[in-house]
Amino acid sequence: MFDLYPDITKERVEKLHALTPKRISFAYANKEQPRRSSSPYIGIFTVSFVETIGLLFNAETGLDLYYSPKNSKFIHSFKSENDFLLVSDWVRRQGTRHFLRDCLELSVALDQNLTDNQNSTHTQLGKWESMAKGQFSQEAIAGLVGCYVSTIRELPFYRDTRYIAAVPPRPGKLYDLPSTLAAKIAEALGIENLTTRFSYAGQKGAIKTLSINDKWAAWEQAGLSFSPALENRPSIILIDDKYQSGITLQFVASKLRAAGAGDIYGLCAVKTLRDDDNQ
Repeated sequence: MFDLYPDITKERVEKLHALTPKRISFAYANKEQPRRSSSPYIGIFTVSFVETIGLLFNAETGLDLYYSPKNSKFIHSFKSENDFLLVSDWVRRQGTRHFLRDCLELSVALDQNLTDNQNSTHTQLGKWESMAKGQFSQEAIAGLVGCYVSTIRELPFYRDTRYIAAVPPRPGKLYDLPSTLAAKIAEALGIENLTTRFSYAGQKGAIKTLSINDKWAAWEQAGLSFSPALENRPSIILIDDKYQSGITLQFVASKLRAAGAGDIYGLCAVKTLRDDDNQ
């Protein structure tokens, strides 16, 4: 029997993490979509995976993506000029968003943090994320909150969600960017912030530099839980400031799912430029 809300397990996370590519962004590596093609079609739209992007594409265009064994990609072929222009406009409106491949129902980053690894030049959102986290810049925090709020209001599924939570800070942490963002976003949108319902039974140390396997184990040792249990399988937006390997977001999502969450929509300010962090 199909489970509408399957558990988010380490095995599922590792299986998806082993696949490439891990992101789709039309502003960077996936340019020139859709593109013109030869008869009998006037154009084609292709992506490498359907996690996240498939649901949003269908919800906003009314069109489906189909797997093509010939191309080893998911495609939509156009016979209608109107449909081609519809998808061209949809791609344009995605801007710098990154559609991420993980175990959440949807997972989006608003941009990547750096323009390149050589010069370590930040994107605008990457600059705000760095300033908000390292310098407690209120201007940067306000800039990030504005981008989160406008994105939630625009994107299907996100805009109808009445609950939000942040990846929870370790106990005693004086300043935490994700929980600060979640509180301000909740206030701006008039939705409920659930972050304070997380608790730790153990110690949560720094896990940023750990390998993927060690990172999941470290989270388990921290004894994270969420209570009281949720009723009626509500959808929840899960906030973090930076998406690196995706392990943290998915581990926290696993606790929300275990506590009764329905669809979980990840939303991060930035995705790290590299996909091979924490290997």
